[in-house]
Amino acid sequence: MTFLHKILKEIDDLASYIKNDDTVLISVKNQKLLRTCFQLIVSLGISPCLVPGLGISLSKRSTLAAMLPATDLSDEQKYELLTECTDFFVRNYSIPVLKNIIISFHLSDYLAALIQLSFAPLKKPGVYTNFTMTQEMYDKLNLDRKKYIKVYDHLVSNCFQPILMKELLVLQNVTDKTPPAFVKRIITKELSRRLIAPGGLLSLIRCFMDSLEIDSGIEWKKIDIICKLIATKHGDICNDEYVQNICNQLKQILVLNNTKYLTTAIACLITLIEKYPESGAVTALTKDVFDSFNFENISESYLPGTIIFTTQQIEHKIQTYHSALSLSNQEIIIKLITPNIPVLFLIGMKCTNEGIKNKLNEILTKCMEKMDKNEIPAFLKLLLFGDTTLSKVTVEEFQAGLILKAINNNTYPLDDALFYFIELFKRTSDYNFNQAVLETSLQMVIDFSVKRNEVMEPLLAPEDEPILLSDLNRQYINILQLLSVISESSKINECLKKSPQTVFKFIEYFLQENKNNSECETIALILLNTILPNINDLKLTIRLKKLIPILEKISNDELNTNSILSNEAILLINGGRINKSNSPYEKAVSNAFDNLLPTRGHGIIELTKLIDKQDVETISKRHLEQLKDADSYIYLAAINGIASLAMHCSEDVLNVLCKEFLNISTTFGSIETREMQNKTQEMRLKIGDIIVKVTKRLGDMSIVHKTILLNTMLTACRDHDPLIRASALSNLAEIALVLHYRIGSIIYEVLLCIESIIETDRAMECRRAAVMVISSLLKGLGKETLIELKEHLLPLYRTLNKLYKDPNEDHAVKLHAQTALEELNDIVYQFLLPNIDLEKPFSLLDEPKEIIYK
Repeated sequence: MTFLHKILKEIDDLASYIKNDDTVLISVKNQKLLRTCFQLIVSLGISPCLVPGLGISLSKRSTLAAMLPATDLSDEQKYELLTECTDFFVRNYSIPVLKNIIISFHLSDYLAALIQLSFAPLKKPGVYTNFTMTQEMYDKLNLDRKKYIKVYDHLVSNCFQPILMKELLVLQNVTDKTPPAFVKRIITKELSRRLIAPGGLLSLIRCFMDSLEIDSGIEWKKIDIICKLIATKHGDICNDEYVQNICNQLKQILVLNNTKYLTTAIACLITLIEKYPESGAVTALTKDVFDSFNFENISESYLPGTIIFTTQQIEHKIQTYHSALSLSNQEIIIKLITPNIPVLFLIGMKCTNEGIKNKLNEILTKCMEKMDKNEIPAFLKLLLFGDTTLSKVTVEEFQAGLILKAINNNTYPLDDALFYFIELFKRTSDYNFNQAVLETSLQMVIDFSVKRNEVMEPLLAPEDEPILLSDLNRQYINILQLLSVISESSKINECLKKSPQTVFKFIEYFLQENKNNSECETIALILLNTILPNINDLKLTIRLKKLIPILEKISNDELNTNSILSNEAILLINGGRINKSNSPYEKAVSNAFDNLLPTRGHGIIELTKLIDKQDVETISKRHLEQLKDADSYIYLAAINGIASLAMHCSEDVLNVLCKEFLNISTTFGSIETREMQNKTQEMRLKIGDIIVKVTKRLGDMSIVHKTILLNTMLTACRDHDPLIRASALSNLAEIALVLHYRIGSIIYEVLLCIESIIETDRAMECRRAAVMVISSLLKGLGKETLIELKEHLLPLYRTLNKLYKDPNEDHAVKLHAQTALEELNDIVYQFLLPNIDLEKPFSLLDEPKEIIYK
């Protein structure tokens, strides 16, 4: 004990010295020595004096515990030693450097000592076996208890709550020996008090979830423990007050941006919904969290012109929904999020932030996949065509992000909705959802066709008589486009194989009842030929036999482009096989896959000619796989063939061409010789020219594909080959010209790319091309330059002026810069001093005389 007293005295002296001079610094080496001293104090003065089951045993904390000398102390001696060491902790808790050691390494020991001294039951005065409790001792122990209760209350109220809760849980779950009943009772009561205190739930979550491993994922077992803890009422308050308290704390946690905290808070809310479904506090919090984007509530609550949600609010709520989707209670969560889908879909159409867009896509696809099959038709119509309620909100995008705004009336963006739904459909993998989308699309085509037949509106206007498409025709065109896109998906093919009867109603309607719709007749025949090889049901076969007269009529009509498809259908219905050897398409395909290289090249060229001739079979069965051929002749022939398909399936063509333009180097493996490098470079340049050619052929239709076209060329501007960079810049100018420079906010990315090349690129041809793009851009924008470029105009002018006046600059670069400056000068001059026509026609006669020739 003398050794222990010396340690206590030395540290007390140090504490007194630090109190008198707060500028004293303790080195790392001395801090380590202090920690060792505190460990000795705990090992010799606190742990041996605690009741069994209270505190963490030394054997669990150190392998050297067995080397400590055993002490044989009486109960009175243990009490005196425990109070002495506890008083030492109390004194030094006010010294920052010593307090840090206590909290970091010995808080559980400090708590254990205070719990025993404050709450351990005392025996009444009297004589007991081997012990006599005198009145004087009893009074002294009660006085000490009051003192230590105050110390305990101060500690638990002012200590960092997550650490406090962690240590209390450790003391409660000692496994060596069951803690005494009073210890469990005190710790349970204290944890309950800490939980319902302000910020208590957040402290509990931090106690479980905070970890030194920053990249660790969500720990579901810990979340489950937290949910079970908050599901049980704690404290002396009634159920309603407890639930209200927890809901208020959850509301504060749900405004944080920490993913772990959000996920845990949502899990707690779901637990409360299951445990207290009729609680007003739970219902209000659920509505506040999960009804944020409920478009029915939004349209009724805000006046036109009001900003409903700011950028930060939108991003936070999307993050909240995304966190909720990772939980196990999927049925409840999907049910709560589903009413928000229409507005989330609106936001997704406008969103360009990749991180937010990915989260939105995941939310929407999961919700739609889990949706009841009977609800999908109504939802699909709402998402594709909107309604009067959705027309009262709009999403606007700024540089800072998106906002949701209430308006009086808004035209629903049908085209954007179609493209975004197709993007989401490509991400889905649920069979039932895919089948429901197919069935709904087919039924919608039938419904629109019936309505159009009643109205008798032309889909196309006569030449030189342009008319605007009605809403009915626009919706009809969009659903046809959706059907054509999803029909090419392997997921739909799987649906047709498993459930061929899905498309029977559509096929029968457009072949038997609606004979004037050639577009849908073609789709019906393609679907019919797709399902025929998989039909084994006798009833379905009988229904198919009834179609043979109609198919024969179509096949006998030489002017009908569907005659080939009809012949195939008749042959398949009668149980025969299609003779593919007589078809020009099949002959060309057979040659394209021949072992001889010249024959393969001839086959691909023949396929290209068939596409140019608009051969129905070739276009309907398009597949060119020779892009993987290592031979350059075959490769370029395949590229030209794909380019010929542009007018028939432009999206697929541009996707293939752009991918090849960027990744051609990986197609041929590692390049070793200079000759192979030159050959690859030449191919890439030719593919770039073909992309521009396809874009020019598409004309105004290419605006739909501006994103992939511009992104491809901007990406190629970072290529390691300077010729490819220069070619990409040249192609960029050509594509922008075809688009009439309607490239939106992407124009700023183009300017940034050009500026970077001018300042950093060492290749002269790249710098020349970059300045040429600026000149072309200014010429194309014309008067719109001042509106489109805005604050970017001044830096652009300074860059051009610097290039033009630099005597060491390349002459071609200076020439392009001069041309751009002259163009800019003309634009500003016309803006400031517009030409005013001073001529005015007048006549001396009120009515011109008619001249009559005899």
